[in-house]
Amino acid sequence: MQRLLVLLLERLGHEVTVLEEERPPERIDLLVLEPASEPGLEGARLLRDAHPGLPILCVSVLPDDARHLELGPLAYLAKPFSLDELRDSVERALGLCPCRG
Repeated sequence: MQRLLVLLLERLGHEVTVLEEERPPERIDLLVLEPASEPGLEGARLLRDAHPGLPILCVSVLPDDARHLELGPLAYLAKPFSLDELRDSVERALGLCPCRG
């Protein structure tokens, strides 16, 4: 799923960095999170702490729950979703991001 999201977001014209164990970039405009794993949720919490205004877009087959909602996602996309739904959610999130300008 991660590779597909990267391809879709790049197709929409966005620069994508996959955060695994590498150091996050200094500038981050949007976190797209597949929150199924505890390490993913922990990484998102750390990024949220470092960037309080960071918009988060959750994509998952799981219904949103308290672990996801505590991150304050701007949108929650249930799989499967269309490219149009992804594009619209990303554009809305980036339009709300206080770190852009």
